[in-house]
Amino acid sequence: MNNNSSQNTSVDSILGQYAFNEQSSSTELIEFTLKSLQDLLPLAGFKIVKSRKALEKKTKELLISFYLQANRHNTAGASIEVMLHCKVTHNKHKSYTGLLESYYEHSELKWYELFGKEAFRNSLLSMTDYIKQHEIPLIEQLISDPQGVIEANRIFSPYFYYRYGTDAQFELARQRYVASLSEAQKQQYDEAFIKFQEDGNSLIKRGEDWAYLTVSKKEGREI
Repeated sequence: MNNNSSQNTSVDSILGQYAFNEQSSSTELIEFTLKSLQDLLPLAGFKIVKSRKALEKKTKELLISFYLQANRHNTAGASIEVMLHCKVTHNKHKSYTGLLESYYEHSELKWYELFGKEAFRNSLLSMTDYIKQHEIPLIEQLISDPQGVIEANRIFSPYFYYRYGTDAQFELARQRYVASLSEAQKQQYDEAFIKFQEDGNSLIKRGEDWAYLTVSKKEGREI
């Protein structure tokens, strides 16, 4: 049996379990959608995290997440739409925000209708194809060959360059970043650079990541 036939069989099985009506909540339908994506996609090791409406996988260093954002205009019993997001972060939290270091985040800017069996089927197949074509190849390379991701210029996080890039790759990315700044932003960068040279434990404010990491790399500091 070829892959298309296998997928059709799986989709038919999923649709046989679709039992949502006017009384069903959006939360129930989104959780069913996540379970359906988990069944259809080659996502070994991914688990459903209901609180974040996400499929997530942790590796030694990365947290990989596919999550569904509900449309705030959803109407129970009439329309339940979601937007698909993919995010990859490092498992280390930034000290100044408490948030994870973000490496990659991409959103497909379209709403997928989940209410109604035919609309659900079309949305499920479309999301599955999109993830297979656009997200899984990058995620697999992030795990197995982060250097290759850098060489292809597919990640722009300063933390990714700091952790996985060579000194030359980090410096080239830093130069690209500085060249993209306005004069006011360049002044902020220069001031932050001096601040971290004088005190490497200074609070890192928003927009100061590149300056902080540049000093850290030059002085061999751990982050």
